[in-house]
Amino acid sequence: MRRALAVMMAMLCLAGAASAGDKVNKDWQRAVLAAIDAFPEQGGYYTGGKPNELFAKTTWRGLHDAYQMTSSDERPTFDPIQAQPSFCSSATYGVIIKALLIWDTKHKIKREAWVNMKPYVGIADELNPEGIGQDDGVGFWGRANANGPSLGVLVRELGAGYSFTAYRGAKTERNKETPDERYLTDDEWCAQDVWQRAVPGDLMKIFWNRNETRGSDSGAIIGCDDDKTADQEAGHSVIFMGCEGDTVTYWSSNGPGKHPEQMGYSMGRCHKTAIQRVVFTRITRPERFNNVKKMAPTDVNAYLSYLNGKRHSTTAELLRQLGIK
Repeated sequence: MRRALAVMMAMLCLAGAASAGDKVNKDWQRAVLAAIDAFPEQGGYYTGGKPNELFAKTTWRGLHDAYQMTSSDERPTFDPIQAQPSFCSSATYGVIIKALLIWDTKHKIKREAWVNMKPYVGIADELNPEGIGQDDGVGFWGRANANGPSLGVLVRELGAGYSFTAYRGAKTERNKETPDERYLTDDEWCAQDVWQRAVPGDLMKIFWNRNETRGSDSGAIIGCDDDKTADQEAGHSVIFMGCEGDTVTYWSSNGPGKHPEQMGYSMGRCHKTAIQRVVFTRITRPERFNNVKKMAPTDVNAYLSYLNGKRHSTTAELLRQLGIK
């Protein structure tokens, strides 16, 4: 059923993007949808650092167990069943890895790149004998797991695709970046062209609009700083699956909730007005992931690192980091 839904949405939406002049690598988009179908349903949503009564292992341990590669392997295996529990960025990271393995039938991605794509999560093994971890912005996994436009920045670094974005604007005076910044009406926001440009299989970063539900303008914020009184980013890393009217469908590890053991990998849906900012990232040259061979596990992207509790980003800076003029 889930595969039928994905294929149906792909058929409905891919033609629209092509007619708009956007580049689409259909083989890659199909690989992403096939990768999603390899993941189990739910499996639990957990961001904690230690096992507890609900989860025998952490998400970090699950990623480590799922990504298996020895010193003699040319490429890894990735078992989504092992990648449980999960959270949103671990889900999108896992889909990228699984999709690359599905797509790369000609072995264009070499061993050195696969080694660097491994999630270094503080667990020692043959490839990570010192058991190092990767904070936000550090190495491949640290970039994929970062705040802000993490995957968009990563894809641009690799030369593997492009991003497009839209912003409804800040609603509160304290979060406006310019005096004339305006919070778009519902109709204006729902009519933004990004919704028509996106196709199933695009990476999608949601910045939640909580103005009407929680009285928070956090959807205007990119990243987290050290000011405990300020609004902080409220984001969600997902795979876009399609739009029906003003309803957006996406796949990710969805949570949290009162019963996190019943959450995790699943389809999610929301109205466009539940989103205050969105970044879509489209991979068009997956072979460029071979460039990860130059991205050492300790290599730092300063912009993404700063968004982890040090400072916020401006919209102009986000656009520069994504290569959007």
